[in-house]
Amino acid sequence: MRQFFRQLKVKQKVFVLLAIAISIVYVTNTFSNIWVATHNPMQKHIASLNSLVFNSPYLEKSENWIQYLNQKQNRFTVIDLAIYSSKGIILESQSNAFPKDLKTLSVKNPDPNCIIIPGNNFILMIKMEANIEKMFLLEMIMINLLAFCFGLALVYIVLYFINRLILRPIFSLTDTTNEIAMEQNYALRAQRFYSDEIGTLAENFNFMLNRIEQDDYILRQERDKAEQARLRAIELSTKMHESNERLEFEVKVRARVEHKLTDFQHYLNNIIDSMPSAIIAIDHELKITQWNKGATTVTQIDRDDAIYQPLEESCGFLFPYLNLITDSLEKHLTNKVERIQYNNGNKDSFLDMTVYPLLDTTRSGAVIRIDDVTQRIQMEDMMVQSEKMLSLGGLAAGMAHEINNPLGAVVQTVQNIQRRLNPALKKNVTSAESLNTDMETISEYMKQREVFTFLDNISQAGERAATIVKNMLQFSRQSDKDLQLQNLHHIIERSINIAKNEYDLSSGYDFKSIDLVKDFDYTMPEVPCIPSEIEQVILNLLKNASQALTEYKAQKEFDMDWYSRIQIFTQAKEQTVEIIIEDNGPGMDEETAKHIFEPFFTTKDVGMGTGLGLSVSFFIITNHHSGQMRVDSTLGTGTRFTISLPVNHSTHS
Repeated sequence: MRQFFRQLKVKQKVFVLLAIAISIVYVTNTFSNIWVATHNPMQKHIASLNSLVFNSPYLEKSENWIQYLNQKQNRFTVIDLAIYSSKGIILESQSNAFPKDLKTLSVKNPDPNCIIIPGNNFILMIKMEANIEKMFLLEMIMINLLAFCFGLALVYIVLYFINRLILRPIFSLTDTTNEIAMEQNYALRAQRFYSDEIGTLAENFNFMLNRIEQDDYILRQERDKAEQARLRAIELSTKMHESNERLEFEVKVRARVEHKLTDFQHYLNNIIDSMPSAIIAIDHELKITQWNKGATTVTQIDRDDAIYQPLEESCGFLFPYLNLITDSLEKHLTNKVERIQYNNGNKDSFLDMTVYPLLDTTRSGAVIRIDDVTQRIQMEDMMVQSEKMLSLGGLAAGMAHEINNPLGAVVQTVQNIQRRLNPALKKNVTSAESLNTDMETISEYMKQREVFTFLDNISQAGERAATIVKNMLQFSRQSDKDLQLQNLHHIIERSINIAKNEYDLSSGYDFKSIDLVKDFDYTMPEVPCIPSEIEQVILNLLKNASQALTEYKAQKEFDMDWYSRIQIFTQAKEQTVEIIIEDNGPGMDEETAKHIFEPFFTTKDVGMGTGLGLSVSFFIITNHHSGQMRVDSTLGTGTRFTISLPVNHSTHS
């Protein structure tokens, strides 16, 4: 039976127990009803009364037997009475309910409600009524009490099985869960009583506890680790706080040091950038690590574009000297290259390069210093030119004195011949008549024989020779004129007007056909100078430019985009002012530019120039005005002359 209940599910157990309880109650009720129906308590009481009457010893002795019966049995009440004779014939009755003769009574089926009491002389029949309410109530109470007790026993049995089969596993599981919840002891396990849903629940609960125990073990380990990590974090936090305080102090110190280093670095950078030379630092791979403003000025390349780039990319003009720079790096030698020609797109420049290897450093490298020596070379050239001028000045002075006398005689003789052939002079007419001729005939003869032409040529040649001698004499003379403050723009305008008025195709230039562009700096101060000499210099430069453009125009006649142009600029600098005259003519090569200021050097055809114009202009600017005059020219792109005059002069009034 127990094994049977173990195999059932919970709902099946409840169903079976309820079915058993209902069946027992139903069977009990059925049997109680049957028992009540078969065992009439009223008849049992009446029978017991009959037995009491016949067995009582007092009935014969007492005449008050009715009271005795009532006292002995209070369950019955006498309701009728009949007296019969000893022969059983009714003598007297209270009602007609009694039989007339007792012989008619059935022995097998006596009247249960009547009691026959035989006497000595009569027979007494008593009809009694049972006290049904009291008797039946008592019997029913007893029966129900027994049924109630039996039902309690049955309920107890059912509850026992319910408790054993259902509640006990549930309470056990509940107690286990409560204990686990209170103590958090995941090692406890729920007891599995039966293989039903509660048993399955207990098994799953135990499985869940296994998982929870494992997870709890892992969590405890992780918690321990976390606690250790927390303690370690607290320890590290303390150390970090201490480290932060030290670092904060060190940062402050380092910030001050970095600030000083930054200031010092800026100071060094300012020093390097303030140097007029180009300073370029390179490493062992010839990559640029330092680039100052001077390098930007020379190469027109910004620092950010040049830094960490190969040297040959930023300084292509140094490519031929890479072997020399590498040699300095490897042998720790200082090498220098002078007069490196460099064109930055605007003009030709001359550079000096010096390579200094870095010493006492952990990394090899070098510093390249590049100096723009264009002005120095120009000054050297001008000094050489000035020396030439001084030398030629002495030679010119001697030659001028030696040439002047015979030249004066030639010129004077030509003038005398021209006077002797003049028909307006009476003496010439008189002399012709004395020879039987006249001056008209002689003049006609002279014209036919081109004697006058010869004389004019001799006169022009003499005048040109006199001009040459006069220019040569200027090399040996010091200016005895005082320098006066003048507005250079007025002098330039006068020179331009003179050049326009001297327009003559026979002179080799067409000034009016040239586009003249002026760009003046009107903030330029007045300059101490000799106006006539400055006009002579500017006029000479304008004539040379116009002649060169006139000749070059023939070569550009098929170039529709080209037109002859002369540009005149003025600009003020710190202690000087500059006059720049630039043309877009044929230009000149380097060799020609070196000799352009030498006396008697000319590129013009014979008879078109003396070669003294530029040399005299150079002498006027450098000697008479303590200035500078230089030329920048590239073959095929034009020529630029720059005149620099000092703003202050020790001789100006």
